Amino acid sequence: MRALAAVPRALTPLALLAAALGLIFPSAALAARSDLLLALLVLATALGISFSDLARLREHIRAVVILSLLPLPLLVGAAWLLGRPFAPLVRDGLLAVGLSSSEVASVGLVALAGADATIALGVVTGSLVLAALVGPVAIGWLSGSSVHVGSGHLLLRFALVVLVPLFVGVAARSRSALAERLATADAEREGIGALTVVVLVYAALSGTHGAHHLGAALLASVAFLIVSAFLAGLWQRIDGRRTSAVPGAFTIAMRDFAVAAALATQAFGTAAGAVPGVYGVVMLVAAAIAAGRFASA
Repeated sequence: MRALAAVPRALTPLALLAAALGLIFPSAALAARSDLLLALLVLATALGISFSDLARLREHIRAVVILSLLPLPLLVGAAWLLGRPFAPLVRDGLLAVGLSSSEVASVGLVALAGADATIALGVVTGSLVLAALVGPVAIGWLSGSSVHVGSGHLLLRFALVVLVPLFVGVAARSRSALAERLATADAEREGIGALTVVVLVYAALSGTHGAHHLGAALLASVAFLIVSAFLAGLWQRIDGRRTSAVPGAFTIAMRDFAVAAALATQAFGTAAGAVPGVYGVVMLVAAAIAAGRFASA
């Protein structure tokens, strides 16, 4: 169990290792099941959130609502524009990143940066719900490619792998009979979540068929990260010294590659997971560096 609890601290190097293994020893079975891995990640995250935790966000409700809703249309627009010069698989994968929620790992990195992680927790929860409802419908409409399944089927699938585990996890944590037992296992739960992130990186890059489109995926990912980081810096400057400045910056700059990978692969096939997978690695490396700088400031 100690090894499991140590996984979050080694998330970035493990993600880099998983990316390499996904390219060298790919697994088609895992690449096709990224949505089930996403369900496990959402459940592991939700088991650390109670309804009372969410209720404590009332004093920050304005910031949480803005940060849950506003980044999505801005980043979808950015992803759509940035994807125009690329091939369809890269373009569609980048669009899925724009349609994803705030990264689950941003909560831990906000805490590492010494800021209020409760606000990040609220934003992640709100944006997960929004991404699950909007993403499956919008991706077919905004993409020039034909989706493999209908929007209704995709919406139902995402409701099952995001909204159901989210509600089940929060409800379980809110039960007094389970809350204490779950609290004693928080380190292991976070380890399971981090390990699932690592496996998701491996699964996303397993569908790339070697290095095909890898350079374009890296270029698209870096370009999107620059735009999202610019928007994050803009939020921090506007918010000034308020407690939501740092949590807002991280939750804007970090988009959930697991949600993006599940959405892209379900809509367009496993090869579309290249951009979410590459973006996930680049984003985690950049975010870990940023969190370290905030903590030492």
